[in-house]
Amino acid sequence: MDRSFLSNKQLIKISREFVCIRTATYEDKREAGFLKWAFLRSPTEELRNFGYCILSPDGKRKLRRSVRGPNYLYPNSGAMVADLQRIARQFSPKTTTSSPRPAVPRMKTVRLGINVASCDGLPGVVVFGKDRREVDELNSKLSGVIWEESLAGKFIYASTTKPDDLKIVDGAGAKTGILVVEPDVYGMKGRLLRRIDVSVSERDLKKNLIDAADRFTRRPKSHGLHVRNGRRDGRSWKTEVPVPTRVRSKRRTAPGRRRE
Repeated sequence: MDRSFLSNKQLIKISREFVCIRTATYEDKREAGFLKWAFLRSPTEELRNFGYCILSPDGKRKLRRSVRGPNYLYPNSGAMVADLQRIARQFSPKTTTSSPRPAVPRMKTVRLGINVASCDGLPGVVVFGKDRREVDELNSKLSGVIWEESLAGKFIYASTTKPDDLKIVDGAGAKTGILVVEPDVYGMKGRLLRRIDVSVSERDLKKNLIDAADRFTRRPKSHGLHVRNGRRDGRSWKTEVPVPTRVRSKRRTAPGRRRE
């Protein structure tokens, strides 16, 4: 689906008119409750770890029916682009006297951030500060550079003030800063690639992150082989919300089609 839908240049362009949210699903109990409203058709239906829905700016109204993915709603990426353009024209962005920087899209924990980075084949960035104020200052620097074309979508982010959160990152140590981390193949641990000092300027921060992204080598994964190897090696991930056991239906509807 990513190649036929989400990598379309026009789709990437129009997506900037929306607030794009990546849900945690089984990693946050409060969020799971919201997702049940957004995606499930009945109280007895089980929550899935993926879905697609367009909501009104207040998050209280569905503008399009919720489906398993955009390829279940649109026949191709061109149709998705056209629909998003129609929706964007219905709403006017708020204007403010100041232009606050968009927030850094942080995962809930360092542990989850490294796991998601491994799943996406991306490096992770962990902001490690001595206190919340330092973390906020470092995140402010990040927000000033990561939304530029050269860095958008290149990292998965997390923050912490707790040294214990970094025990899963080999070489992290106790010095604060912005840490670029390479996740292991299962997303259970990571390895420090570089530490960017807390005093870094935004200009040098941008240079460091671009260099780190360019040097990073993505590991290709085969889903079936990855799962079999993980089970063989005894690797398992414990979620905050239990994942239900499902039986795949033989009557499962194909993408882009409806049952008669």
